[in-house]
Amino acid sequence: MTKQWDDEYLKEAFADEIALAKLHPNWRRTFKAPAALTLDAALVYVQRTTTHAFSGHSSRLSFSTMTPQVPPHWRRSWVAAGPLSTELGLSIRHDQEDGTVSVGVGGGRRNVTESYADHPNADAAAMAAIVRAAIQRLTELRDAH
Repeated sequence: MTKQWDDEYLKEAFADEIALAKLHPNWRRTFKAPAALTLDAALVYVQRTTTHAFSGHSSRLSFSTMTPQVPPHWRRSWVAAGPLSTELGLSIRHDQEDGTVSVGVGGGRRNVTESYADHPNADAAAMAAIVRAAIQRLTELRDAH
């Protein structure tokens, strides 16, 4: 039986998008899930605060007035997942017989494989595999430097 787009599944999707936003070179910011989890809800930017010491006992908080744009809905929209796979050079392979989708750089054992049965549909499985492969790829690139 396939999963539904329920709160549990959406929490998982938002968690993957948050992890990817921290690693993606166009974002590299901290976001959190919105209070109401829906397919079209945007991630929420987590404002950073910095403390500057002006004397030995006082400090001042400084806040930026510019709020960055939020990342696309990578786990929830083909409009976002498709370009992400192209940008990172990810290969997508569906196996209809096994009911799985595998995504990775090139072929091989390091691919991320998702079962259709673990997702609301084959598209959702593919988007999950793309995002998880992107996280894996960006982590590898970060660790190589």
